[in-house]
Amino acid sequence: MISRAATVLKPAIHFDVLKDIPDNRILECAVEAAADLVVTGDRHLLNLRRFRGTPIIRLADFSRMFPED
Repeated sequence: MISRAATVLKPAIHFDVLKDIPDNRILECAVEAAADLVVTGDRHLLNLRRFRGTPIIRLADFSRMFPED
């Protein structure tokens, strides 16, 4: 379902903020896409809490944004 709605990005910007290289790629995509937020379970990203104005939250917190009726 996500892959049908997703857009593949190849950011022109590069960050070396975290030691884990794939985590930096997430940050690059978030900035390039002007993401509203990053939803992750990765503790290194979560520890940032925010990157360049973009909030970084857990899936559980994201789920609470859409309460069930």
